[in-house]
Amino acid sequence: MPIFIFFSRIKSGKQIYNSMLMKKNKIAFVIVIILGALSFWFISNNHNGTIKETLRDFAVADTASINKIFLADKKGNTILLERSSTGRWTVNGKYEARIDVVKTLLLTIKKIAVKEPIGKNAIDNVVKRLASKAVKCEIYQNNKLFKAYYVGSETQDATGTYMIMIDPETMQTSAKPFITYIPGFEGYLTSRYFTEEAGWRDRTIYHYKPNEIKSIRLEVMNSPEKGFELIIKGNNNYEVHSLNSSQPILNLEAMSVKQYISYFQQVNFESFEVSISQKQIDSTLKTSPIKILTIKDSKGNTNKTAFFARWPRRHGLFGADGKEIIYDTDRLDALMPNGKDFVMCQYYVLGKLFPEIGYFQKKRD
Repeated sequence: MPIFIFFSRIKSGKQIYNSMLMKKNKIAFVIVIILGALSFWFISNNHNGTIKETLRDFAVADTASINKIFLADKKGNTILLERSSTGRWTVNGKYEARIDVVKTLLLTIKKIAVKEPIGKNAIDNVVKRLASKAVKCEIYQNNKLFKAYYVGSETQDATGTYMIMIDPETMQTSAKPFITYIPGFEGYLTSRYFTEEAGWRDRTIYHYKPNEIKSIRLEVMNSPEKGFELIIKGNNNYEVHSLNSSQPILNLEAMSVKQYISYFQQVNFESFEVSISQKQIDSTLKTSPIKILTIKDSKGNTNKTAFFARWPRRHGLFGADGKEIIYDTDRLDALMPNGKDFVMCQYYVLGKLFPEIGYFQKKRD
């Protein structure tokens, strides 16, 4: 065989081999691409095994766009929190919302995370408990339902909360509940999703800027001589007189007056009165109040609040003088200006609003 033919055949064999090798590499490359794509899909659509991310993502990162939150329990109690264009939150379309509680809920909605899934053996029991006692939470962004889930009870160690997602499009409940928590917070979250209307309502009694007040009148029912009226006539121009006299008091201390007026910038009551029966409330309202505080503002509005002695925490308590305590010494009740809400206040908070008339006079050296 001529040598050039021999080398020609060798060259041809190498070309065939190289061609086959290139085909194998292409096939291997395609297989790698397909496997990579499958792996990416699997990772993107699964977390912790076969659990889809969409069924465990409870948090809402953009809470600024939340304008409505709806809560409902199994007893038929519902809470609708709505934010207006001015940022003002309301409760059930009737009352001002308690902003500190709303902020706590929004922070919870933003930071809530999955602590761990429920073990297979416990899923049925947890789902049954959620079905019987959970609070439903619907979160709306720009008036569109964005997220929904059920909030259950706390875990046995009280460091987690049982929850289960709801598909916002179909409103079907997921098959897998989770234990949720807030990273860095030690406790459970159930109590933040409550459905008692009173707990969401604003607890402000007084909220005045000093330049908004025109007069303050304090009536002391069992000691009329201690009552007074403070009239603001202008900047650093004040008048205070006893309700028993038409003459203003002498030696008025302007700084004391300014300080007293500043006390009304933010005064809150402790809670709506729920610890005593309606019969006791009606009985209290039939009695004479111990103090009446009336404020008139620069817009001509009048805020008249009546304060009542409160029933003691329990009967049979005695003071240091050996006498039985008839009324609560730490708290008193108030009938709000709307004539409907009966609330509990602390003397510690309101005591500074009830000074004696001598408070406004210059102190002697």
